[in-house]
Amino acid sequence: MEKLIEIANKAVADYGFRQIVQWSPKDIVAQWQLSTREAEILVGVIKDEMDRLPIPVEPKDVPVEQERLAGVIQKALG
Repeated sequence: MEKLIEIANKAVADYGFRQIVQWSPKDIVAQWQLSTREAEILVGVIKDEMDRLPIPVEPKDVPVEQERLAGVIQKALG
């Protein structure tokens, strides 16, 4: 779970990284050595949430979005 939260946090704060998460998830899976379950969540729930984020996320909104996505990830794993 920690890897997914770290990926999501970075993607919220860095639009360039978010594009990699959205459009090249296999690269992220390999680089971060994600499990099969983590990979499923990355290409499913996390991608869906990344698609909904504004471009870019305003700096003042980054912590709120990061916290929200951490909750989404925890729910998906639970």
